[in-house]
Parts: sequence; C-alpha cells; structure tokens
Amino acid sequence: MKRYRVLLTVLMMLVLAGCGFQAVPERPAGEADVELSSGAGTGNPAAEHGREKSWELVLSLEGMEEVVPATLYTGEGYSLYIPDEGWRLEKDTDDGIFEETWESTACDDVELKISRYSGKTQVEARDAFAAECGYVFEDLLGGALGDPLPGVDEDGGYLGLMAAETDSAAYVVSWAYPAEAVEGFGVRLRTMADTFALTN
Repeated sequence: MKRYRVLLTVLMMLVLAGCGFQAVPERPAGEADVELSSGAGTGNPAAEHGREKSWELVLSLEGMEEVVPATLYTGEGYSLYIPDEGWRLEKDTDDGIFEETWESTACDDVELKISRYSGKTQVEARDAFAAECGYVFEDLLGGALGDPLPGVDEDGGYLGLMAAETDSAAYVVSWAYPAEAVEGFGVRLRTMADTFALTN
C-alpha cells in the first residue's frame, strides 16, 4: 500500500510539472487583480515574441470592469503596453542610467518608470535603485518580474518595484503614486507594469 502512495505521489508531481503548474505571487495589499485582454481574444501580451501592436487592458476597479485601449511601446531591450490616452513620455539619462518615464497627464505624482542599468545583474540594479529612490522598503528579498516589492516615502506615497535582466543589462520597472490613489492609479500602474517583457 505504501508503495502505491509513493507511486501516486510521483505521478501527481509529474502531471503538475507537465501542465506548467506554478504558484501565483501575492499582490501588495490594496491592489486589485488585473487582467490583460486583446480585442480578438488571441495572443499573449506577456510573451516575448509576437506581441500585438494594440491591446486592451482590463482593469477591475472597485468591482467595476474598465477596458483601456493601449499601444505597444518598444524600448531598448524591452516592450510594454501604454494606454492610448492620459500619459506622456519623458526620456532622461541620470548618472549613466537611461530612464523612460510615463507620467500621468491628470496627476504629476503618478508615474511608471523603466530604468536600464548596463552591465549589472537584476539584484545589483534593484539594490542600486532602492538605495537612490527615496522610498523605504521593508525588505529587499525578491522583486523579480511578477513579484513586486512595495515601498513607501515619508509622505505615505507608494512605489512598486520589479527587476529583470538580460546578458548585457538589468531593468528596474517602478511605479509611484500617492496613498490616496491606491484604488485608481495603483491598479492602472500595476496593470501597465505587468505587461513589461524583455525583448532580447
């Protein structure tokens, strides 16, 4: 009987592994679940290749569903979907770190930023960004794509942080907004950040 249990356990593990089963990371408190959807219901926006030029970001805001048209933006080594309205892009190089920042046209305190660190690992870039950004993090374990680290500033503003790396550079994806904007801009920014994908 014991032998059958062991055999059954091994078979279950193989089936789950073959199905691509994996744990879903938890979201920070206050952030709603978000969903990505194409108009035709085809394609996968998180895939590295074959991303659609246009996409619809589906937001769940206070129990209501909102569909936001978005367009694929391709940066150096990455791509992500940006809503068609309400955002302006600024490019800057700060201390050798290339940054592309989308600011909300409705609120100056709301932004999504992609920072590119040449020659650094994901962990090195994450730690460098965290040391310079002015936000306090409870801990710096994690921060990989899909597993954001939450930080707060002295005014109670929120910052989410994820990092990824390629052979030549590391990227930090960060989004910041005031505490009172958790249900609105917090969800929008996290949805945008979740569409980030490396292209090389």
